[in-house]
Amino acid sequence: MHVTEDPPSDSVRIVQQNMSLVQNIAHRLSRRYSWVGMDDLNSYAYLGLTQAAKIYDSSRGVPFEPFACRKAMYLAIDQMRKDGILRRADSTCRHREASALELELPDPAADRARELLEAREFCAELFKRLDESAQKLLTMVYAEKLTYR
Repeated sequence: MHVTEDPPSDSVRIVQQNMSLVQNIAHRLSRRYSWVGMDDLNSYAYLGLTQAAKIYDSSRGVPFEPFACRKAMYLAIDQMRKDGILRRADSTCRHREASALELELPDPAADRARELLEAREFCAELFKRLDESAQKLLTMVYAEKLTYR
């Protein structure tokens, strides 16, 4: 039995001819996403290149290389988002920044808000201790603005 190989499709041939773009795309991605390993970035860049080759339309007159550089990079970023790589790193970075700010900077507005909350809770506790008629009277005067004037 003799197996014949099918000739490679246009997209496969385009990817094989432009494999050097994978390194360029991965390097560009590494500048922005430094916490992702180069092996992973190369894989995402290769995936982006293959997807870009599948949707490339040579009849539009655009050379493949400029089209692929941009499109493959965006497709790689999109795939990293789908895999959750960017979300995890983003939440980790935000958490670190927030905790660093909490440790270093006093926040007078937060202190004031905390004082107001404590005063409100104290008033609510005192209000609960009043009998029902006093609660109704205070509610009518202060909450509903009902007075005899």
